[in-house]
Amino acid sequence: MSNTKGTPLVTVLGLGLVFSAIAVGVSVHIGSKITKYMISESVDKAVTERLPAAVTEALAKIEADKISSQVADNLKPWANAHTASIDGRHIFGSPQAEFSLVEFSDLECGFCRRLHETPKTLVDQAGGKINWEWQHFPLQFHDPMATKGAEAAECVGEIAGNQAFWAFTGKWFEMSQMNGQGVEDITLLARLVGTEEKAFTECLASGKYKPLVEKQIEKGIKLGVTGTPATFVIDNQTGNRLLVKGAQPPQAFMEAIEQLVKMRTEAPSQESESKPAAAEAEAG
Repeated sequence: MSNTKGTPLVTVLGLGLVFSAIAVGVSVHIGSKITKYMISESVDKAVTERLPAAVTEALAKIEADKISSQVADNLKPWANAHTASIDGRHIFGSPQAEFSLVEFSDLECGFCRRLHETPKTLVDQAGGKINWEWQHFPLQFHDPMATKGAEAAECVGEIAGNQAFWAFTGKWFEMSQMNGQGVEDITLLARLVGTEEKAFTECLASGKYKPLVEKQIEKGIKLGVTGTPATFVIDNQTGNRLLVKGAQPPQAFMEAIEQLVKMRTEAPSQESESKPAAAEAEAG
């Protein structure tokens, strides 16, 4: 049956099907666009959330690589230090040396910084006849930083070894503002001599080496130490010792050694002490 006055029914149905197909196509297209948008947005969000962590990791690796490359250079000057401490003692040079320079020192002491290269040079040039031993003696007016530095040095020695301990003292004197102002980043300094960061921070936070530092201070006081640096030059054959006060030049220590050698023939008491003329300068 046809409708001569209107649109044929078949045409109407055909157009309806066409429009339906178009609507479905548009819907599928829009749905596809929305899906792609949602996927893209999810990816972008994941990347955006991950990016800061990735950047942080990359920067941390760059810093770690940079620090690692410096460790060997920082340890190299202290090659004469044994890898491990001996009975808890930090000795630079041969443990069997004929003479020992036992220094009571404060990492925040300017005079100690001035002296630091002198005993090192003497040991390096002595061919095994002289060694150098560190004793902590942080001064109260340099605290709390001086004591914290002493404890940090012990943590470094425990974790990274005796050579790292000595390298740490040298780098501290280079980096510290001195007189109690300290080092800006102690953990970084420890890492620069090969100390693992987590182990170091845990060790320092524990305060485990506070009793050791206090014990060495008491020992120094009993021996008559009143300021830093104070270095006992000891004849390991006789046990005789001479005290050299302050940041003295190498000659003062050599004079003390010569005097100790003379004392061998004089058969002095092992408990005797005397001071070479050059040893009277101010310590601080």
